[in-house]
Amino acid sequence: MTKRIEDLIDEALKTEPSFQLRKDFKDRVVHAIRKKEKASQRRLYLWMALGTIVIFGFGYGTIAYFMPAVLENFGGTMNSLENLVPLGVLAGVIVFIIQYLDKKLVKDRMLHI
Repeated sequence: MTKRIEDLIDEALKTEPSFQLRKDFKDRVVHAIRKKEKASQRRLYLWMALGTIVIFGFGYGTIAYFMPAVLENFGGTMNSLENLVPLGVLAGVIVFIIQYLDKKLVKDRMLHI
């Protein structure tokens, strides 16, 4: 930019604007931003729930197609269910660790930008 344009910009930024904003302007802006964040968060949770359902459905369909005997035996005995409990606990711990690392490493340090 030329020196004249820079001077005009500096002078315009130093002067007060000719109009006044309402007193609740910042509150309305913050409210609108939070409203959009809530909508975005709800949409994210919906997609996560749908993704989880699709993953479980795909896994069930794969097992039903390739190993139908496993599902027949699973429904008949409770021992199969007892064998899956440690796997569920392990999956929960893994999800907790991933969430913790996401918060500490990515969001706190702004590595996603």
